[in-house]
Amino acid sequence: MQSLVVPAPRVVPSPLLDVTLRDRRILRLALRKLNGEDDFAEAVRALHEAVTELIPSGRVYVIGHDARGPIVGSLITGVGICAGDRGVDLVRVCDERRTTLGSFVSP
Repeated sequence: MQSLVVPAPRVVPSPLLDVTLRDRRILRLALRKLNGEDDFAEAVRALHEAVTELIPSGRVYVIGHDARGPIVGSLITGVGICAGDRGVDLVRVCDERRTTLGSFVSP
């Protein structure tokens, strides 16, 4: 009797699955405001505008640093953005460790 082994399908998780609903809303609005640009300063501007639009008295913070510069985002969830190899990265900072969730321009 021959055994048929079928490999499991490869699942590529979306970076947005690992963030809160509020963070997803903010990131989506920031992406619309960013309009496809991959400049870090413009991404920070778009993120700030999205946060202040969706959260009364909302702010973004420098939540860490890496070799390329600051990581800007939420003190509460640790989700933020930073300059990456190919534009702007979406990251999570937890216990001073940075985990890349994907590209901020196309999460």
